[in-house]
Amino acid sequence: MKYMIWAGIGFGIALAGLVYLVKLLLLKKNGIETEAEVISVREKRKNDYIHKMRYSGDGRTYEQEDRAGFSEPFKVGSKHTIIYDGKKPERFDFADQVKKNLIVAGVMVAMALIFSARWLYLWKLGT
Repeated sequence: MKYMIWAGIGFGIALAGLVYLVKLLLLKKNGIETEAEVISVREKRKNDYIHKMRYSGDGRTYEQEDRAGFSEPFKVGSKHTIIYDGKKPERFDFADQVKKNLIVAGVMVAMALIFSARWLYLWKLGT
């Protein structure tokens, strides 16, 4: 029974990672890549910086805060490549973060599936 519980936990983690991976892939595939300028920086808490970015799309200009939270602030006036959702232009992510997070999420899903397979194998051996 404990083997099935551990396998279920692994599958749950894999499912959560897969949902996140799909969201990232959809943003990368359907998102619009553009340059955004840092217009302000605020410290959310010690060593956790939020940046307000300005970017244009569909003839409109957007000013939105990032959701990432960086340990080092970006310089005001610096430009960064972002990918924003065409349907919800106020939602964006940094292009380099999307690439990195795709790799991390993919590895997380693979490891969770290996974890689950191990527990299922042990369960099969015990029955």
